[in-house]
Amino acid sequence: MSDLTWVDEFIASIRPYVYVREADSLIIKRPNVAQRLNPTGVRILTSLLGGRRIADLLDEVGRDPGRVRDIAVFLWEVKRFMEGTVDELAHTSGVEVQPFRLGFSRLPILSEIALTYRCNLRCTFCYAGCNCTANPAGDDREMTTADVRDVLRRIASDAEVPSVSFTGGEATLRSDLPELVGYAHDLGMRVNLITNGTRITAVGAEELVAAGLDSVQVSLEGVTAEVHERITRVRRSFERTIAAVHHFKATGIHVHTNTTINRDNVAECRVMPGFVEEVLGLSKFSMNLVIPTGSAAVDGRLAVRYDEIGPVLVAIAAEARRRGVEFMWYSPTPMCLFNPVVHGLGNKGCAACDGLLSIAANGDVLPCASYDERVGNVLEQDLLEIWRSPRAEQFREKFLSHPECRMCDHFQVCNGACPLYWRQLGFDELCSVRGFQRVGQEHFEQ
Repeated sequence: MSDLTWVDEFIASIRPYVYVREADSLIIKRPNVAQRLNPTGVRILTSLLGGRRIADLLDEVGRDPGRVRDIAVFLWEVKRFMEGTVDELAHTSGVEVQPFRLGFSRLPILSEIALTYRCNLRCTFCYAGCNCTANPAGDDREMTTADVRDVLRRIASDAEVPSVSFTGGEATLRSDLPELVGYAHDLGMRVNLITNGTRITAVGAEELVAAGLDSVQVSLEGVTAEVHERITRVRRSFERTIAAVHHFKATGIHVHTNTTINRDNVAECRVMPGFVEEVLGLSKFSMNLVIPTGSAAVDGRLAVRYDEIGPVLVAIAAEARRRGVEFMWYSPTPMCLFNPVVHGLGNKGCAACDGLLSIAANGDVLPCASYDERVGNVLEQDLLEIWRSPRAEQFREKFLSHPECRMCDHFQVCNGACPLYWRQLGFDELCSVRGFQRVGQEHFEQ
């Protein structure tokens, strides 16, 4: 265990993929997997990631066998963290297991910028409203190239966020997208693109990757043109989206699809793992539950309820395992209605102003991309002042969850799920299952 000859090569291999943040003692596997470090761990990793050799570090701290062994155990656990194989039940001296609590991070872990709310599709569930022409908070202006560059600089330096996703609307409608990708890359950020893919050509994909794009998430709403285009409401969008997946895949970057589960595609979602494996040749895919805002709030039939999503997700997860593809589930659910941890889908809490920094096309800082309220504007205010504002803190405290959720043993983990869901659909499911008192719409007007 005390052999550390492997460390320098290991550190060199992970340097592009990991970020250590002293402000809240986190190690972040980009883009969004984080664990807390103790102060000694922060110092060791910061030194090694900064270019110091393990032999030089040992010369400084001393080569007492006990100390060397402690460092070796710690670095082995860092290796397991990067591999995704940390065993919380192993009770090693390198890992201390603590119950999860709100306030895990002081700063955002992940950032996203909606470059525009313009879109060439007309998805039925669009959070920004039909045709994505409006900021959810009600302002249609777009930041200039210079504005976005300045915001990126502040995200990287002030908020110390190591990753950014460019989204929309449809981000590829911005002609300066390659320039912005390149600038974020030059800042040392991991750069992701969220796109419907319909405007992507082989040359366009290569241009974005050459600029510094690390990964792409392509929105795919069904495994057939009939279902996909019933949702996007644009003919031939299915074949163009599929083509984009192959264009990006050919560049060698990380590619996965994301599907928003709604009433129009919920049945077809069960066969998505096979489509991802056989047709797209991808190793992973993601899904989220439709959020009843924007167009989805107008068309109430699209909602799939918390109390019915469980069997769907269990079936999708089982098929993904059978196919050997990774299924990433993004949406929070009340653990009393569906527990994603038990089913191997991980802990999913509400990320509004809590781990996620979401910036609208006009510079508004939103609790999340779907939220129709701003907590500040990054072009007008200091970014950290917004993040630490009383309103942002209220979202981190999950103040819109059902009052009785806050007394539950699982609240720190599930956070009472999505406040936008409850605002639109009400708390009837919790009242029926848990016997909670009914709460009126005034609860969401705080």
